[in-house]
Amino acid sequence: MSKRFKQVNIQQFAILVQEVDISKYTQEEYVDIIEEIYMTIFRHNTDGDFVIPTMPNEKGNWKVHKSSTTKEEVMKLINEGRVTWNKDVI
Repeated sequence: MSKRFKQVNIQQFAILVQEVDISKYTQEEYVDIIEEIYMTIFRHNTDGDFVIPTMPNEKGNWKVHKSSTTKEEVMKLINEGRVTWNKDVI
């Protein structure tokens, strides 16, 4: 990721966080909102794990991507429709 791309992402994150009205949410809800914005922009959770969006019916909005996942495990997820494959991403 280029330095400029990181800078744009950080600026976008800062703008979005400033727009959240703190008075409308509990602290827990606010933290969830900020983490959701963070993971959407940076694709990492606050623990540094790479995350991928889940399918609509799965529990939670994000799941941690295991870097140790084998090709067979990935193909199984794709075939089950739990992960979509976009050849243009890589």
